[in-house]
Amino acid sequence: MNENWKFSDIPYTRPDVEALQARYDALTRRARDAAGPEELLQVVRDRDALQQEVSLCQSIATIRAFHDVTDAFYQTEFQETLPRLETLDSQSLAQAIVESPYAQAVDEAFGPQLRRLLALDHRLHTGGKELQARISQLSARYQQITASAKYQVQGETLSGGQLRAAQVSPDRDRRKAAFEAEQQTVLAQADTLEQLLRDLVRARNDLARANGFDNFADYGDLAMQRIGYGRTELDEFCRQVQTHITPVYLRFQEEQRRRLGVDVLMPYDRPLVFPEGNAVPVAEAELPRAARRMYHALSPEAGEFFDEMVRRELLDVAASPNKISGMGFCEELAEPYRMPFVFANCSGTASDVTVYTHELGHGLQGYLSAQAQPVSDYIGLSPDLAEVHSKTMELLSLPYAPDFFGGRAPQFLVEHQYGFLKELCAFCSIHTFETWLYEHPDASLAEWAEEFDRVEKSFGRALHNESWRQQVLSGCDLFTNMALYMFPRYVVSYALSIVCAQQLKAAYDADPADGWAKYHALCASGGSKLYAETLAEAGLPLPYAPGVVEALARTLQHQPTPCPPDPGMFCWRPLLRGCLFDSGLRMTTGN
Repeated sequence: MNENWKFSDIPYTRPDVEALQARYDALTRRARDAAGPEELLQVVRDRDALQQEVSLCQSIATIRAFHDVTDAFYQTEFQETLPRLETLDSQSLAQAIVESPYAQAVDEAFGPQLRRLLALDHRLHTGGKELQARISQLSARYQQITASAKYQVQGETLSGGQLRAAQVSPDRDRRKAAFEAEQQTVLAQADTLEQLLRDLVRARNDLARANGFDNFADYGDLAMQRIGYGRTELDEFCRQVQTHITPVYLRFQEEQRRRLGVDVLMPYDRPLVFPEGNAVPVAEAELPRAARRMYHALSPEAGEFFDEMVRRELLDVAASPNKISGMGFCEELAEPYRMPFVFANCSGTASDVTVYTHELGHGLQGYLSAQAQPVSDYIGLSPDLAEVHSKTMELLSLPYAPDFFGGRAPQFLVEHQYGFLKELCAFCSIHTFETWLYEHPDASLAEWAEEFDRVEKSFGRALHNESWRQQVLSGCDLFTNMALYMFPRYVVSYALSIVCAQQLKAAYDADPADGWAKYHALCASGGSKLYAETLAEAGLPLPYAPGVVEALARTLQHQPTPCPPDPGMFCWRPLLRGCLFDSGLRMTTGN
């Protein structure tokens, strides 16, 4: 491999699924026939190398398919070839390692978490291989439909990114036009989108039953590596958010209404926080320079990481009409590259900065874990842990807001903090509805839509939408919710992680050196331990523990007091140590 490689240099070869399966089968036989601990450990190492080979193929094809939705080759790879990788049987190998008489050697060499993850893999993926491939294909189809959607707004044809800019216009008529244009575009494909969601719900429930679960809700929670906790704890967490955070969110909406000077805060008003317009970042070309200054100021390791990302061309965030919109993500490039890749589609809004901070938080975690952890299973970790790193990085970036927003930094901080409340309520609402959805797979579309609307309102969302009742019951809010189609049981991770992130930021504020050391150690530990163990080592309580959300809500009773920028920095009294919604799901948080 060329030492000076860049992402554009990385070759892609269509995977030979049959050959890959033969290699898994050979490793399974070796695991079962191992004559001693060292032979089994070598199987584990060889499995890790094979897993990384498959992962690299998936990452390259996904990145290039999302980079250009008009590229026929990579769209075929993403929609047809990659789903075939879901049919690979790696679970027999996992079972052989877990049940080996020498399995204790695996615990001693790699820690007990690896065997837990292997046992989980076997439990989740033994049955329904064809269903796993079908689910991937259906999700890819939804991605293609939303990525290529166009919207007619006041005589203009807008892409998804341009629509989001119109939705925060200071011109109320334009905001309303953008809001209704999204509904019209979505409802024009209502039959297709409804069938896609029905097919996904049924296929996921069938997959759960094929692996011994009653429905997908519990299966999906375990697929998120929620070992030792699940529906009971998450339902209680959502109830706490509903009880303690929703009233604060409603109060902020009332303050927003007064600030905008409107009689009623309509659905199309909620994305706009300031009447003169939301904070707009510096020119797109300036963002990398601002980010570089920030990461070098945070720590030498962070600065080195960012420089390496730039040198390898691993930041693909520039605006493009051919990119998928409404999504930012971080992919890990496995051996021999061992680097993260950050993707976004800049829209000229504050979310461009959120992508830099949030996704590079994921990237730094992967970068540090790759250096510290012995197997790739510990680099990719559960969402409930992964989002802690990204949410915390968002908070660590707040003092550098003037670098990204200039004189609009005070507005950005208010918007960011308001977004924190939106996110908590939005993602707990989605999680609550999802549980109901998988228990009512055969309900009518109107029943689905009505329940979704009811749950949203119980979290202070979707208010004053009576004028669009017909559109709501026709599914427009469901159809624009990317989480339901592509990321089931995931988004509550963001809400859980907000609670952890604000505690880590508090530790950093109290002692930056010690706070950064805790954050660095948390990133480096990756997924090598259980969720509860990892948080305990970082000195963090479980977010769903009694009283934790209520304590957070008590910190949300006073608005921030921004001060003018002072020598390149910004002073404010935090309303909360929280963060904005994740760009990958920002379409779900406008209400």
